[in-house]
Amino acid sequence: MKSFLEFFEVTHRFDRVKALDHVSLGIREGEIFGLLGPSGCGKTTLLRIAGGFCEPSAGSIHLGGQDITHLRPEKRPVNTVFQNYALFPHLTVRDNIAFGLRMAKKPKQKVEVTVNQMLALIQMEDHAQKRPDEISGGQRQRVAIGRALVNEPKVLLLDEPLAALDLKLRQRMLGELSKIHEKVGTTFLFVTHDQSEAMSLCDRIAVIEGEGRLVAPNTVR
Repeated sequence: MKSFLEFFEVTHRFDRVKALDHVSLGIREGEIFGLLGPSGCGKTTLLRIAGGFCEPSAGSIHLGGQDITHLRPEKRPVNTVFQNYALFPHLTVRDNIAFGLRMAKKPKQKVEVTVNQMLALIQMEDHAQKRPDEISGGQRQRVAIGRALVNEPKVLLLDEPLAALDLKLRQRMLGELSKIHEKVGTTFLFVTHDQSEAMSLCDRIAVIEGEGRLVAPNTVR
């Protein structure tokens, strides 16, 4: 099957430190692809490059056949769920999810309908008027995912999204993520240092080690 999101010989340095070393990787449309490796190995740097938050020192990234290497984040059909979720603390769950649609100046009725659909998808209808500090960690994660998906990105980047949760909640949220993916079909790039997370959720996995070297690309689960 043809790759949808492709990294070609991507290398990145921070001063003299090599974070990524000629990474070439192909991710298929609609799959959950795992990037597995220890802290400091470069996996988050690769995610940031995919999101447009930094440019590679060398190499290129293509999405759907288009070179997006130098596109600004807001110009890419890509959204990110960060490890700390980055929700707006002063906004309700509903308003957090609606934020991107309102920034894109979508019609009010369209925003209302779309947000209601997303609240149903992430099972947060009963908490729509609460603020982030009034809901649990797992619920905040669902809101972050809903906010990222509401603008219908072609790729969702997940940067260690379960790291802040306890073991029991992590296991439950893996199931939630899988169900959400089943319903929306968006391509997920899931970054983790936890092998069990990657193995239970992802369709395929690439293993990355120190100094950003890919040691086991496109491993079938």
